[in-house]
Amino acid sequence: MQQDEQTADIVVVGGGIVGLSSAIALKDRGQDVVLCDPGEARARTSYGNAGVVSRGSIFPMSSPALWGKLPAYLRNADPGLRLRHRHLLRVMPWAAHFLASARASAWRRAADALAPLTNAAYPEHRRLADRAGVPHLLRECGWVKLYRTEAAFAGAALEREILSRHGVPFEIVEGPAIQALEPALIRPFARAMLLPETGAVGDPGGLVEAAERLFAGLGGRTVRTTVSRLEPQADGWRVVHPGGTIRARQVVLATGAAANELARLLGYRFAFAAERGYHRHYALQPGSPALTRPIYDTGAASILSPMGEGRVRVLSGVEVADRHAPPDYGQIEAAAREAAGTVRLGQPLDNRPWLGSRPSTPDGLPVIGPAPRHPGLIFAFGHGHIGLSTGPITGQLVADLATGRAPAVPVAPFAPERLLGLPRL
Repeated sequence: MQQDEQTADIVVVGGGIVGLSSAIALKDRGQDVVLCDPGEARARTSYGNAGVVSRGSIFPMSSPALWGKLPAYLRNADPGLRLRHRHLLRVMPWAAHFLASARASAWRRAADALAPLTNAAYPEHRRLADRAGVPHLLRECGWVKLYRTEAAFAGAALEREILSRHGVPFEIVEGPAIQALEPALIRPFARAMLLPETGAVGDPGGLVEAAERLFAGLGGRTVRTTVSRLEPQADGWRVVHPGGTIRARQVVLATGAAANELARLLGYRFAFAAERGYHRHYALQPGSPALTRPIYDTGAASILSPMGEGRVRVLSGVEVADRHAPPDYGQIEAAAREAAGTVRLGQPLDNRPWLGSRPSTPDGLPVIGPAPRHPGLIFAFGHGHIGLSTGPITGQLVADLATGRAPAVPVAPFAPERLLGLPRL
C-alpha cells in the first residue's frame, strides 16, 4: 500500500482541548498546521470532565491533608482515591514524589505557579467559545464546595488562606442560605464556599467538536490517526503514523496521559501517572429544582455538574491504575449513591459509566515547554484536573513558544526539566 507523505510548518499531536487550542493559536500566527488525532471523541479526557473553569483551581492533588488520609487511601476506604494495588509498581517514581509534594510549602509554590495560568483561563475560554460559535456552552455561574461538618470546613483553612493571598474571591455560606443558594440540594451541609469567578462548560465534548470545526474553517488540516513515533531530522521532524508520514519544522506533543509513550521513544522518562476518573449522567426526578452550577461535595469527594437538557453528570474521585486496565465501576457507583442523597437523582441516562485518564505529574503542575534535547519539539501535557480549564490559554503559550514570542504567562515553573531530573526516592 502506498504511504502518504505530507509537509507542514508544525504538527500538533493530540486533539483534546490542549492540542486543538494549540493548533488554532498556531493557525492564528500564520502557521501551516497539521493536527494528528484518532478522532475518538469519547476517549478524550476533554470530553469527560466536570466542565469547571475557575480562577481558584490552583491546588494540586498532593496536599498537606494527604498524610492524615493516607491510611484510608491505602485501604481504599476513602471515596477520594481508589488504588488498583497490582498496578502501583508501575507508578512508584510518581508516587514517591507525589508524597514528597504533600507539604504546605510545596502547595503554596504550586499555587503561585498556577495562579497566573488560571487567571487567564476564563477569558481565553470565552474567546474560544465565541469564535467557535458556541457561546451558550460557557456560563460564568460560579461553583460551590460543600462541607458536611464544621471540622471538614476548618480543615480547608489553608486553602482559603492561599485563595485570599492570590486575590481569588470566595463567599462563605452557612445554614439555610446554602439551600437558598442551590435549591436542588436536599442534604444538609454545615458550610459552603462559593467561588463566583468560575465558568461552567455545559457540554465539554460539544465545545471540543466546535473547536475542531473552527480549526478546519481556519484552513487547518486534520489527520485521523494515532502517531507511532517522532523522528528528529536535520531540518525538523518526521511524524510517523500507520498511513504515512508528515514532515515539519516543529512538533507539539499534547496527547495527555498518553504523552509518556511517545516521549519515552525519544529518551524522556517522566515521573508520570494516569489518574483515572469515571462519570455517569442522570436525570433529576420530575419536579426537582434544576442544579444551577457545578458542586463539589467534599464529604463524598465527588462533583455533580449540570450538563444541559436536565442532565446531571456525577463524577467520581481518582483511581490510580494502569491507563489500559479494565474499568472498575465500584467508585462511580458509590459516588452516585452519595449523589442521590445530595440532589434528587432520577434514572441513569447512559448504558454504562464513562472512563478516562487524566495525565498526572507528581507536583501537580503541567509540562509546558521545549524538549531539552530536541530542538523544535514542544511539550504540552500533564494538566491533571485543569486540562479543560487551562487548555485555551495553554494553546496561546504553545504558539508563543513556537513563534519565538515571550509567553503571555510565565512558563518556567512548568519546564520539562524539573521532572526529568528527579532522583529516585
